[in-house]
Amino acid sequence: MAILFGGAIVSTDILFSSCKSNVKEEFFTPEDISLLDEIAETIIPATASSPGAKAAKVGEFMKVYVTDCYTAADQQTFFEAVREIKNLSQKKYVKEFLKLTVSQRREVLTALEMEKAARVEDKTKTPGAEGDAIQTGKQQEANKTRLKDAPNRYFPMLKQLTLLGYFTSQPGATKAMRYIQTPGYYQGDVPYKKGDKAWAT
Repeated sequence: MAILFGGAIVSTDILFSSCKSNVKEEFFTPEDISLLDEIAETIIPATASSPGAKAAKVGEFMKVYVTDCYTAADQQTFFEAVREIKNLSQKKYVKEFLKLTVSQRREVLTALEMEKAARVEDKTKTPGAEGDAIQTGKQQEANKTRLKDAPNRYFPMLKQLTLLGYFTSQPGATKAMRYIQTPGYYQGDVPYKKGDKAWAT
């Protein structure tokens, strides 16, 4: 999973352990699913050789995963992320996200990612007379707590849900990646050419 997500996992507790919890189901409207599909499609668009996230019904996947596996706190973070995208769309273009062009959608998601990164950077600085002096252990722990609670998880959470939903789907696993149905056989030496697709597992 870490390799798939580029080494940036929000939390394994969010992705897996929380599935053991009983959480209150949230209501997703068809419009919500369409919005999530388009957000995911912006992250993983269709190409000439593979379908995009919308074809894999990633929006529907997010609905199931968020309602069944997320804690109430993580559900709140997810819905805040969606609200942030809606707000940024109106702020930048005075339009709903679904009515934006592809390039405008990319700009909105990029702006969200950059904004959260800036907030995290600000939270690492400790104000006061000591300025940027070396912090004590207690101050460092306080900073870690603030970072943990920072809203910088918004966009990484959406990206990770998109990747998880897409590459575990039939279109993602068999069209975007190479796939051989199991049971199969072990082959320790597989020819590889530069540009070949990775194998689904």
